[in-house]
Amino acid sequence: MKHVCSILLFLLLLLRANGQNNYQLEIHPDPGADNIQRFDYKKTFRNKAEAAKEIRKFLFTLYDNAYLGATVDSIHPDSLITRVWIQTGKKYLWAKLSGGNVDEGLLNVIGFREKLYSGKPLYYPDVRLLQEKLLRYCENNGYPFAEVKLDQVVVRGDEFTATLQLNKYKLVKIDSVIIKGNAKIAPVYMYSYLGIKPGDVYNESRIAAIRTRLREVAFVHELRPFEVVFGDHSTKLILYLEKKKASQFDGILGLVPDPVTGKVTFTGDVHIKLQNSFNRGELIDLNWKKLQTQAQNLNLDLSYPFLFATPIGIEYTLTLFKQDSTYLNVNQQFGIQYLLSGGNYFKVFVNQRTSSLLTTTGLENATVLPDYADVSSLTYGLGFRSQQLDYRLNPRKGYTFLITVGIGTKTIKENPNINPLLYQNLKLSSTQYNADLQAEYFFPLGGRHVIRTGLRGSFLSAENLFQNELFRIGGLNSLRGVDEESIYASTYGIFSLEYHYLLEQNSYIFVFGDYAWYERTGITSYVHDTPAGVGAGIRFDTKAGIFSISYALGKQFSNPFDFKSGKINFGFVSMF
Repeated sequence: MKHVCSILLFLLLLLRANGQNNYQLEIHPDPGADNIQRFDYKKTFRNKAEAAKEIRKFLFTLYDNAYLGATVDSIHPDSLITRVWIQTGKKYLWAKLSGGNVDEGLLNVIGFREKLYSGKPLYYPDVRLLQEKLLRYCENNGYPFAEVKLDQVVVRGDEFTATLQLNKYKLVKIDSVIIKGNAKIAPVYMYSYLGIKPGDVYNESRIAAIRTRLREVAFVHELRPFEVVFGDHSTKLILYLEKKKASQFDGILGLVPDPVTGKVTFTGDVHIKLQNSFNRGELIDLNWKKLQTQAQNLNLDLSYPFLFATPIGIEYTLTLFKQDSTYLNVNQQFGIQYLLSGGNYFKVFVNQRTSSLLTTTGLENATVLPDYADVSSLTYGLGFRSQQLDYRLNPRKGYTFLITVGIGTKTIKENPNINPLLYQNLKLSSTQYNADLQAEYFFPLGGRHVIRTGLRGSFLSAENLFQNELFRIGGLNSLRGVDEESIYASTYGIFSLEYHYLLEQNSYIFVFGDYAWYERTGITSYVHDTPAGVGAGIRFDTKAGIFSISYALGKQFSNPFDFKSGKINFGFVSMF
């Protein structure tokens, strides 16, 4: 037994020694080599075979650095170390590298100049990069089978002379783009989205981007990898696409305590989003909200991409907000988008907003203006949207970013039923500035753990701001735990931090915290606060749709969190 244990111990030590890097390598270049010591190499290995690979790698490094005649002079191996003496030879130089048969215009595009190679060391990686630039240009301009080589190579002493030889072969055009599968989408949309249409010359960069671009389309899925079929007389691009559920219906039912009566009341939010209903990639988005007892909100978004098969899209937004019988806000925006990859865009827009008093009862004898007024504005602006998510419904990583800025004119209209003397000290026309930002970032922590950070904010600046002009924040879609749209602000920012524990592809448990800062600059008062909200919830996928339930607590001013004012929200999303 004692002998068996000794043998096992010896074998264990032997295996451990073999798993360690105990074998050494020493490379000795000849003393005359200029600055050769700067070429580093790995010095410890597990065995002689790995050391031999490193010797070959070192030789190729010398070749790439103009020592084209480098050779192994001698090798002295033993059980623990291999010593190698390298004869580096002389360093070769370019006498001349000319453009050969390559067009002068193409040489300018890739940045080739003969003087860059005259009398300079012959670094082969530079030659390889030059060849790659030529081939890349050809591949992106209709010549996918082009090849380039060095021709008329002459060696005199330690100097090289050569010319570039480019063979483009035949010009290739995409004769047809074929869509196979059950995806219902107009070919003209796919041509514009991919930037590839029948008759276009072959462009390798656009072909290589097809898979990434198709992943960014919300309403189609790639059944199998696309194919480019090269024939003797034609070239076909074949896409294998199936329909993917992208349109959605979702609703939220809220239970909140009435701040006046203390009774529980219901709030609602119904959202219908239709994508590609007419097979043109268009969007119809309708959202109705009744988040307060006496307030209703209707929002309609329409967008149509690739107008007349160009990268131009158009959008229209209509928002109606009615506050009991006090006022009605009507907001219309028309925009023109310049579409980028993945549905991202730059845009210019014009926005018209009117806010009208619905009743002036009780204001006939007022001595000061009320918090509401008849106001209109016309602004012009710019916007930018960028989004890159690995999965739209439940991202693990990626980001979204949307920003708009605008400038225009605001006009206060004198109401005939209100004493005109109350308007005397007001500037009825002024310049208005506004900006909006929405951003979120998802990053995985490993396994099923994901962190989401979010930032949203808006800014409005004009003289004599009335309450019916201000932003309304609070509630499930902005500051959770606070009454829906109960906070009026002229400027605000909301930072959100969420932790998601993923259960399935569309299901997760989450905890969150929202922290906000806002200010309200009005005609009679100034208010600012830092409200916050915290809570937790779960979102789970079923055959009927995606359900969610969350509980949130909020606080404002110096008040503590109050469990009696907690908010419970139920949500439902159905994809079709």
